[in-house]
Amino acid sequence: MSNSQKARTTGSDYIMPRFTTATALFYQRLRLILQTNWRRNYSAGLLCATTASASYPNFMRAIITGSNAGLGFHTAVALSKTNLEVVLAVRSEGRGEAAAKLIRAVNPAAEIEVAHLDLSSLESVRRFVVGQQGKPWDVLVNNAGAKIERPYKQTEDGFEWHTGVNHLGHFALTAGLWASRGVSAKVVTVSSVVANKAQLNEASTSLATFQEGRAYADSKLLNLLFAANLARLIDMAGLQASSVAAHPGFARAEPYGTKLTRLAELALAQNARRGAESIIQAVSRSNFDYLAPRFLQLWGKPANIMWPSRALDLELMEKCWSEAELATGILFRV
Repeated sequence: MSNSQKARTTGSDYIMPRFTTATALFYQRLRLILQTNWRRNYSAGLLCATTASASYPNFMRAIITGSNAGLGFHTAVALSKTNLEVVLAVRSEGRGEAAAKLIRAVNPAAEIEVAHLDLSSLESVRRFVVGQQGKPWDVLVNNAGAKIERPYKQTEDGFEWHTGVNHLGHFALTAGLWASRGVSAKVVTVSSVVANKAQLNEASTSLATFQEGRAYADSKLLNLLFAANLARLIDMAGLQASSVAAHPGFARAEPYGTKLTRLAELALAQNARRGAESIIQAVSRSNFDYLAPRFLQLWGKPANIMWPSRALDLELMEKCWSEAELATGILFRV
């Protein structure tokens, strides 16, 4: 076996390319050192030395938002093969039923439920939560989201569209469903590589100075802040539950943007099935993990990557969590 082949067999979670066994070991040690350093961003006692992990040989139910197409659909197909009942939480029940039919064609034994959920409406989120009462869940995949959209618009509740749909809708959903979770429940929150460029600048989301790209990036950093704080609170509470983040890299989910954007996606982006692999693998990962494509976080098989430093800012985590509680009117106590 060549050195490069040996290196490729040494672990599956490295981000950097491996050329020899020596370099593989070097990157392993470097990654462990860096991981230790980012965990020190928390005060003593806030983050347990070991985080909870769980495997799911016998799933009960998985709820996947935005699962009638794109990344969510491929995630639903994969999870339906684990003898798990899958709930397609979708804005269009017609499209959801069409997706369910396709999943059953792939897996005739699949148990699929289609339920209406519009994350741009807190009332719709509330109705969804009420409809799920008495139905414990094991996996919640917070996948649905507003793409980069212009012109400026607001949700039904008056929030800037990207923030309201991508962040506040999922915050309210997770909070509402939390009490009915299974013992080893897993929350997977889907972010984006552009979260690394987020500024959380109010000017990006106000009508007068709106910038759709920055608004979208900010919403995706808010997703990471939510996922990280939920993981931290789970650790503090000593629960068996897990909060994991993932992003699909540069993937073609659903068409959006200009013709030039779509052309670039066709030429350079990986398909939705490949992009969904990070999300699918996240379901079986440990609390506080973050999955993304290994090559520049854009392409390739999933790897466990480092969190952006701002997503691990404890003060910012708590601030954004409190602001989400105030905005939604929901106290989320883990």
